[in-house]
Amino acid sequence: MGDNRKIHKEIPDATYRLIVESVPNGIVMTDSRGEIIFLNSQAEQMFNYKRDELIGKSVEVLMPNAFRKSHIEHRSQYIKDPSTRPMGEGRNLFALRSDGSQFPVEIGLNFMNLDSGPVIISTVIDITERMEAEELLNDREQRLREIMDNTTDAIIVFDKGGIVETINREASLLFCGRDGGKINEIWEIVTPENKQQFTEKLIRVSEGKRVTDYETERVSKDGKRISVSISLVHFNQGNGRFIETIRDIGERIAIRSKIIELEKAQMIGKMAEGFAHHMGTPLASMLLRVQMLKDDIPDVPECEGVDEKLDSIEKQILYGQKVLQRLLKFVGRPGNEKTPENISNLLEESIEMMRPLLKKKGITLATDIADDLIIDADTNLINLVFSDTMMNAVDAMPGGGELTVISNLNKDTQTVNVDIKDTGIGISEDTIPFVFEPFFTTKPAGKGTGLGLSVAKRVVHDHGGDIHIKSKQGRGTVVSISLPIPDKEKTN
Repeated sequence: MGDNRKIHKEIPDATYRLIVESVPNGIVMTDSRGEIIFLNSQAEQMFNYKRDELIGKSVEVLMPNAFRKSHIEHRSQYIKDPSTRPMGEGRNLFALRSDGSQFPVEIGLNFMNLDSGPVIISTVIDITERMEAEELLNDREQRLREIMDNTTDAIIVFDKGGIVETINREASLLFCGRDGGKINEIWEIVTPENKQQFTEKLIRVSEGKRVTDYETERVSKDGKRISVSISLVHFNQGNGRFIETIRDIGERIAIRSKIIELEKAQMIGKMAEGFAHHMGTPLASMLLRVQMLKDDIPDVPECEGVDEKLDSIEKQILYGQKVLQRLLKFVGRPGNEKTPENISNLLEESIEMMRPLLKKKGITLATDIADDLIIDADTNLINLVFSDTMMNAVDAMPGGGELTVISNLNKDTQTVNVDIKDTGIGISEDTIPFVFEPFFTTKPAGKGTGLGLSVAKRVVHDHGGDIHIKSKQGRGTVVSISLPIPDKEKTN
């Protein structure tokens, strides 16, 4: 105790004491043996001791029992190699009050040599409030994470530079797959053509405007394009943060497309019914009069040779009636009435109906039609497909040209392939994706309904086949139709 009093006298003069007492943290000074030689009033309040109750006591009295033994060893090592040393960073330290209660602390150590011996100055900070705040913050973050991971929407948080800070489980699954992965920047999942538009959206949101349920596309890490609806929110804290909520709307788009397709089909049906109603009567009247003329012609010597022309007119009227019947049957979507048919017979029937028009338009015909290729077909509907496709080819060659019809067997796909080629004006690259859409036509107003290829596509698909178009503007068009052969007709 005598040495402690000597050190105590040597330590703080009035000015030094005033400085030490003004410090908002607890200060405890110990000698080389770990005995307390001084503490300020902040330390008294912190540990709930009177100063005289601690002077001369081992500093371990301020520590929980579990820490005392190890602290004695640490203290001995520190005396051998003293230095300014921050403590409490990265690990939990606890102190003990006079009533036995514990509280978390951070401690900084400083070493000072006095004439009477070395002195260790411990600066003690009670971090109870900080830890409670951190625990509350961690709890809130955990709850937020649980909410984010249990939502069905993808959520991505990123800064103004696009650096991703947080993504939830759904976002990881949507863009990285089940194998996991990382999104470093939001631009990694924005499609190239949408980057400028997305930048404008971010500027708009940062100015306080709203972006909700904006339909666009995103791209996954493996390059797959995903139809999505996004909403954006901006927070001004710090340098600013964006929260993007992303919903996969692939099913919504598919349903919407189906509804549009059904609406178009209904419209086609109504148009077909109206067309058949208005055209059926004139065609029947024309047919009746042609047949009457055929009956009267033999009695008129001056009309010798007209029979052949009337036969041709009669055949065309009958064909027109047949087309109306096919169209009405198709839009009514009855059950399939497919029978084994030779593809060459179907093509020849369609070609025969086109011959007068080909001659009139100055169009030459070339054919390479394989024999004995059998398909299961609704004859009327497949004939409608071939006739309409050939008619489109004729319309594409107003100044004449060549129509080529080819059929062959593809043993690899077990399909009969039919190519109908023309040397006409062709179709632009931008237009090709739309040619199978109902009501889309490249013909002048009043020259086409835009239904031919749409109907052809539906008929071919109903037969289990496929139809494609290749074309270059000014260099002609090829319509390729593939239809499956029956199982019993399949070849090795």
